[in-house]
Amino acid sequence: MGSLAGFGVLATIAFAAAGGSRSGGFQSWMLVVALAICSAGLFGATILLWRAERAAAMARQAAESASTAEARAMRDVGKLEEALNVIPVGFALYDRHERLVAFNEPYNRMIRHIGGIDRTMVGLTYEQVLTHYEGQMKAAFPDRDLSAWKAEYLKRFHERTSIDLQWENGRVVRLAQIQIPSGGVVLMRMDVSDLKQREQEALAAQKRFDVLVNSLSDAVFSTDREGRFSYVSGAMFSLLGYRPDELLGRRPHDITHPDDHAGLEACIERLRQNRGVSIAFAHRGLCKDGTIRQVDVRMMATGRADNLGGEFAVTGVVRDVQRQHELAERLRYELQRLDSVVQSSGAAIVLVDRDMRIIMANNGFINARPGRSAQDVIGQPLRALVENVHDQGVFDAWFAAGPSDPVEGLEYESSRTDHQGRRRNYHITANPVRDTAGLVQHIVFLAVDETERREAELQLFDSSRLATVGEMASGVAHEINQPLTIIRFAAESLLEQLQDASPDVSLASVSGLIDAKLSRIVSQTERAALIIQELKGFARQPDAAPRPFDVPATLSAAAQLLREQLRLSGIEQELDLAPGCPPVRGHDSRLQQVIINLILNARDAILERGAPGGETPRGGMIRIGARHLASTGKVVITVEDDGPGIPEAVLPRLFEPFFTTKPTGKGTGLGLSVGYQIVRQMGGTITAENRAEGGARFIMTLDAAPTDTGLPATDAA
Repeated sequence: MGSLAGFGVLATIAFAAAGGSRSGGFQSWMLVVALAICSAGLFGATILLWRAERAAAMARQAAESASTAEARAMRDVGKLEEALNVIPVGFALYDRHERLVAFNEPYNRMIRHIGGIDRTMVGLTYEQVLTHYEGQMKAAFPDRDLSAWKAEYLKRFHERTSIDLQWENGRVVRLAQIQIPSGGVVLMRMDVSDLKQREQEALAAQKRFDVLVNSLSDAVFSTDREGRFSYVSGAMFSLLGYRPDELLGRRPHDITHPDDHAGLEACIERLRQNRGVSIAFAHRGLCKDGTIRQVDVRMMATGRADNLGGEFAVTGVVRDVQRQHELAERLRYELQRLDSVVQSSGAAIVLVDRDMRIIMANNGFINARPGRSAQDVIGQPLRALVENVHDQGVFDAWFAAGPSDPVEGLEYESSRTDHQGRRRNYHITANPVRDTAGLVQHIVFLAVDETERREAELQLFDSSRLATVGEMASGVAHEINQPLTIIRFAAESLLEQLQDASPDVSLASVSGLIDAKLSRIVSQTERAALIIQELKGFARQPDAAPRPFDVPATLSAAAQLLREQLRLSGIEQELDLAPGCPPVRGHDSRLQQVIINLILNARDAILERGAPGGETPRGGMIRIGARHLASTGKVVITVEDDGPGIPEAVLPRLFEPFFTTKPTGKGTGLGLSVGYQIVRQMGGTITAENRAEGGARFIMTLDAAPTDTGLPATDAA
């Protein structure tokens, strides 16, 4: 287009220079053609100029974009360098020809103690860089073998190995060589001194933990999400014979008896459902040698928030309970034996709780109630099944007692009518049972049927009483003989006087004499009747049911029976009966039996003592006393003498049946043992001791009867 425009311009100029050498028409046409050519050329030139300007504009825009991209790239490189320079890890890049390409400032700082690195070293090979450092280190460490140092670093670089080294400045640096896809190597240097210190502290803590855990008798374990052991303490060796490394990666099922696998699975499922809750599982563990040991496992699955990723992992301890298991089995066996003894015992045994409800009853108790079973009895109130249970106030006091309060069991007698209509007598003991805190939680009752024994005992009492009557016979006969003799003398005297009187004497004149003689006869008859009445009261078999009686009156009657015998033996008898002495419950004739036996024994001891030199025995004294101890509610009865006393060797056996110190044929040895049983039946005690001033003393202690109890006449009355 530009050539065409130039040609048009030249044609126009030429045409003008020619003047009018041609005709006008041709000139006009030529002018038009020239102008057209000129116009076309100008148009083409315009287009070329526009395109040129546009290309120039685009070039300028590209140059500006390139400049902007370069500036942006420079800024990005700067930011990257800033980022690389602030991270605590040193980087150095070597190309595939082992030439240094780039490094960051932390890398330079880490090796500054041996001279550092600068931009002038870019392009040097790794070996040349080491040679550079070698020269700098010779001055600082003249005695060090730097050739070995250099060889070690080159080897590590070529093998791309990593290592933690403690450098000359005391810091621990982690050296790592990382191969990159282009064939180059990135050297990384990171100061791990603080990390190493924490690792050492953690290692020390782990060692302390291991020492602590391994010192436990219980084995500690943990499992991973697969249910396999991830940790096992050393105690597992002494427990089941496995070293910890032998169990890592194995499942707990491998050391659990196959019959207990179902229980183990149930525990694991419970752990899944109850994270953070401890579960106990007692089972049989399999030892490495094939034996079985009873163990108890306490395990827990930590909560989801406490586990990485919320995985299901279990921790726990395994305790050796073989000894406890053996003891439990032995205890179970002993309990079975005890239960068989309790069930087969002839006694009735019942255990009640704090509400006095039966929680255990043996066959002896159940069989005494035909038609009832254990299910009918358990849970029932004791008083609904047993007659005459002791005062509830005593049991309430037991349950209210503190751990240090003394609580003593009690004994009492009771009776009931059996299913055959026969009255049975029982000796019952009730004993409190304390718990580990010392509080009474249960009471055990033991009832022994003493009907036959009691009958035999009563026969023994009666036989002993009759023997005592026989022993007193001579004295009683002598005492009765006295009033009979007086009666005889009075009657004979009256008869003689009446025979000697004149027939003319009127009866009125001798009425005084007759009255005197007859009054004397009546008084002596009453005296004899009283002696016989006292003897009959003593010899008579008492009623079966005990009742309250007057103690002083009973003691006086017993003393009266022996008064004449003691007088004939030269022995004085004293009564020291305190006024206001309350009654006691029992049989007065049996208490008389005890007192009479004690008085006769005292008489025999005094008579056997004799006088020095074999002279006639000197007299003695027997004192009978009774007093009331209001503070304890007891009545104390004493019988003492001034005889030779009781040998110390005899005292422990004094109340044994058939034991006697009297010569053969002068004692059965039953008197004191029978007296002991009588006093015991009355709920009392009897003891013997020697008096400091000489002689023996027997002490009986009986419970005073309730004050509102009526006092009937005594058996001796």
